[in-house]
Amino acid sequence: MEVYNKNRDNNNSMHDEIREQNAKLKDAPLKDKFAYFKEYYLKQTIVGIIVLIFAGSLVYSMLTAPSDTAFAAFFYNDTGDSSSTELIDDFVEYMGIDTKEHDAYIDATMNYLPDSTDQSTYMSVQKSMAVLSTGELDVIVGDTATLDYFAKAECLHDITTVLPDDLLARFSDKLYYAKFGEDAELIPVGVYVTDSPKLNQYYYYVDMEPILGFVINSNNIDNAIAFLRYIYMEE
Repeated sequence: MEVYNKNRDNNNSMHDEIREQNAKLKDAPLKDKFAYFKEYYLKQTIVGIIVLIFAGSLVYSMLTAPSDTAFAAFFYNDTGDSSSTELIDDFVEYMGIDTKEHDAYIDATMNYLPDSTDQSTYMSVQKSMAVLSTGELDVIVGDTATLDYFAKAECLHDITTVLPDDLLARFSDKLYYAKFGEDAELIPVGVYVTDSPKLNQYYYYVDMEPILGFVINSNNIDNAIAFLRYIYMEE
């Protein structure tokens, strides 16, 4: 049975075409119906299911998370082991954070590629914006494209306005500038942390030049600053 004629008359309206195909499929064998579905609808269905699973997972995580997040960081485009918790575990211990009362985490599964239609980029950005809206996210680490994106979206501090004097002096020659907003002038939105002992210890950005920025509506800016200090601690 011919389920679909790709050389159909171009003068047929879309409505007539749909009605014609439905009529053909009405009494068609199951295998023909499945073949039609596979060719024209399977990809869209899979994408829809992935988006629904992601949205459900995000909502569940937000509803079941501890009532207060003491520290949260998103690592974009990193080369480390995304399943490892060693860095955040050590930081929690260093800060004395009670994880029974407060959440603390690093999400190293995030990806961003400019102008990409890849699902991973889409989901990472959507997740970031959702968490940003709660004030839960404190730090973003990534490459220049990632920091440019979040600076343009007005999500990052002018880092010179929040760094204490000793850190500002330490990183004065490592500031990263990007446009804040669509037509704004360049401002320092991050610091290069390429030589961070802790990041290098866990191979988070091998042969890369990562930049760390502070989220503008962070609820825990003091802990974000403490994290920057911590990743420069020697063993």
